[in-house]
Amino acid sequence: MKVAILGHLLARKEYRYLFPYVKWLPLPLIEWFVSIVPDKKKFMPVSHFSIFDKAEGYVVGIAITSAHVMGWDKERVRKIIFEAILYAQNELKCDLVMLGALTAPATAAGLWLREQKELTIKITTGNTYTAAIAIEGADKAMELANMEKDKIKMAVVGAAGVIGEAVTKHYILKGFDLILIERDMDRFKELKPHLNNGKYVLSDKVSDIINADIIITATSHPEALIVPEYLKKNAIIIDVAEPSDVVDDIEERRPDVISIDAGRVKWDKVDIKYNMGLPKNVGFACITEGMMQALENDYNDHIGSVNMEHLKKTAEWGRKWDFPLADFTCFNKMIPLEKFKNVNK
Repeated sequence: MKVAILGHLLARKEYRYLFPYVKWLPLPLIEWFVSIVPDKKKFMPVSHFSIFDKAEGYVVGIAITSAHVMGWDKERVRKIIFEAILYAQNELKCDLVMLGALTAPATAAGLWLREQKELTIKITTGNTYTAAIAIEGADKAMELANMEKDKIKMAVVGAAGVIGEAVTKHYILKGFDLILIERDMDRFKELKPHLNNGKYVLSDKVSDIINADIIITATSHPEALIVPEYLKKNAIIIDVAEPSDVVDDIEERRPDVISIDAGRVKWDKVDIKYNMGLPKNVGFACITEGMMQALENDYNDHIGSVNMEHLKKTAEWGRKWDFPLADFTCFNKMIPLEKFKNVNK
């Protein structure tokens, strides 16, 4: 089975990764060259790799940034994504495409793409294993910090988004006291029926995370939303968002806080032959899900809301194919485990 890993640039500086042969040029000039390329051609295959000699993968890069995805006209962005997937289907002969970074939210978690008759390729967002790994990371962080779960107040930022919804469903059943945050209160409409008689409050203010001991954040916002003044002492952040939801100088401004790069797994036995700017032998859970689906010869779509039974299945796949939770880092710097001992002090 062949899988295409679709992605875009998180920031302008990554043009140098996508176009290494002109990396010596000034970034504004590279960006200008890209801007004059027709939208139908704003993508390119950047690597071809083997997955345990049992499946094949391609990385297909779209030459626009997170800011472009969120700031340009929605239909224009969708058309660029569509053309890249059509290429993966017709030219690379891929059976499956994994929607990386913001290509999933830009296409309504893949639902818009499924409506396009020209696309017969199977589609996965990668959100399922990302949610599973985020939950595993949060549980491990709470264990390392020796936190008493019945006393924890947890915030989920982007709680009605695809990953946030899955995380919320999991922890509401576990009896956690939740602060659920969305940019618009209307976005909670579809989530509310899943909250049952759980303990929670709803908010449209990110600043309300000030009351949370642990925060899981998974928005599709192109800029950081979580700033030091919003955090209580010794708070732990599980930052699933790409690009990050947390300001990049969080360690300097709040050394008491632990911000964890979430949604990452160990890639000791696979090399996708493309520099994603991550530590050595570390990869994104979303890409891993696409690779595991190819290894499992699963010819199904996994789009829209996360199916909680499929979440359990991807966790089983992760154990089967040996893609465990990555060691904790903050902006790619290792987090000393001793730091967790200070959380309850």
